[in-house]
Amino acid sequence: MSRDQRSRLFRSALLFFVGCFCGNYWFKLNLTADSVAKREAGSIQAPPGYEVKTILRSLRREHEDIPTEKETLCKCGGQRPSHYLSPWQLANKQKEQAESLERFERRRIDLKDVYNQVEGSSPISYPAHGVYCRPRRKVRLNGVRIDWFDASVVQGQTQLTVQLNAEKGVFDLASSVDYVAAEGEGTAQLTIRTTNPSLLNRQLLYIVYRNTLYDANTFDLVRLQYAGFTATIPVHIQQVQLPWLYDQKGGKFQDRVTVVVKTFYRYSNLKRLIASIHEYYPGTRMVIADDTPSKLFTSVQAPNVDQFRMPENIGYFAGRNLGLSQVSTEYFLYTDDDHYIRNDTRLHKFMSLLDKTNFHLVSATYEKRESKFSSTLEVTGENNHICLLQRYEPNHFHEIPGFPGCYANEICQNFFMASTNEVKSIGFDPDQALARIGHEEIFLSALGRLRTAACRNNVIGHNRKGGPEFKDYGKFRNPGEKSEALRFKYNLFKHNLACTQIDWGMNTTKTKTKK
Repeated sequence: MSRDQRSRLFRSALLFFVGCFCGNYWFKLNLTADSVAKREAGSIQAPPGYEVKTILRSLRREHEDIPTEKETLCKCGGQRPSHYLSPWQLANKQKEQAESLERFERRRIDLKDVYNQVEGSSPISYPAHGVYCRPRRKVRLNGVRIDWFDASVVQGQTQLTVQLNAEKGVFDLASSVDYVAAEGEGTAQLTIRTTNPSLLNRQLLYIVYRNTLYDANTFDLVRLQYAGFTATIPVHIQQVQLPWLYDQKGGKFQDRVTVVVKTFYRYSNLKRLIASIHEYYPGTRMVIADDTPSKLFTSVQAPNVDQFRMPENIGYFAGRNLGLSQVSTEYFLYTDDDHYIRNDTRLHKFMSLLDKTNFHLVSATYEKRESKFSSTLEVTGENNHICLLQRYEPNHFHEIPGFPGCYANEICQNFFMASTNEVKSIGFDPDQALARIGHEEIFLSALGRLRTAACRNNVIGHNRKGGPEFKDYGKFRNPGEKSEALRFKYNLFKHNLACTQIDWGMNTTKTKTKK
């Protein structure tokens, strides 16, 4: 290499190093002025484990006008409260309904989850979900730490401060760390101060939350603040929920299932049902709730058949409730008195589905009505303007894995097997508005609370018009328009609905609504 070449190489190297030095100094001069306390959410997060000397701030994120999906408006041509009430009656009823709804929501124990937005680029690590504590007990706030610190603060030995606040509890320290000041131990506000980042994080390891305000099921929102950043830690306070277990005894069908029947006058049909249960599932206990008038009453009491006489005409759902109250097995089979077991009905399949899945209720299909074995609900509107459209197309959701022909749904037939505990928690409404006729009411109460299914390939007999009592029974069974109006008005108020309607599907010439 010649002398001139060596000279040019030296000048190039010198200019390169001088440029790097000046550029680095200029960046520090312009960027270190912004402290963490002033930095906006959205700034670039420093990788854990690296020494941070300067923090580059990302471009400010403006609010983007992104449309969100809104709930479909309620469009329903079916039954509405205004069909049954005058304007002033409707206004008073809506006021009463609002007050009743407020009390209902206040008593609810199945709390919605707390919405907890976690900002990016925050130096705080913390549990955003999953912290549970029994009432008036303690829990460690594991995972709370500060992941990175501003270099100028660390180098200047600036005091680092973390503050925690709670609403339904206080803070304790499982251990104290030397050279760390903690104020407010045993109170709802705890402040931790030190100049050493490592000691700060060490002290954060020992923070304990202690609930002081008893509630069987609630949330406390612990707010943690550090250097202008805020984090919210939801603490779910929940009392232990004791299980209700059933003795399986021999494990046979009759040891695990009780048959519940509501009957009225149709004794020829009832006897056929009893005979079919004894034939295909011998030894299975039957509980029969009977509100037949005394002059028409017939006893069917027998071994494994318990017949309970009720006040005359007390009602359909009142009878179901009485029957359910006498069940002491894990599952019960509900059936109307005009159903019967066929030689191809497989009730063991229902018991297996409830045993092996998380479903609470599964129903069968009526013979000659296979297309209407199940239905779904289309829910539209929101808040106090909910509409329900019962659909038979589509009449179910996904097929249940491991059980071909069985599908998740929302409304079933009146022949179903169910988990006793869960259905008892909902019950059958004994109001007189439902005394003469009722079907989907139990499924409206179960909506969002129970998982229901229907099996297309498990068929039961349905003797709808058989028996010598049919003509006289029809006088009691068909309630007339006045009773129907009472039923629909009651359902609309009870469930805070704006409208209900049935779409029978493509097999009819037009959509039918409840009248």
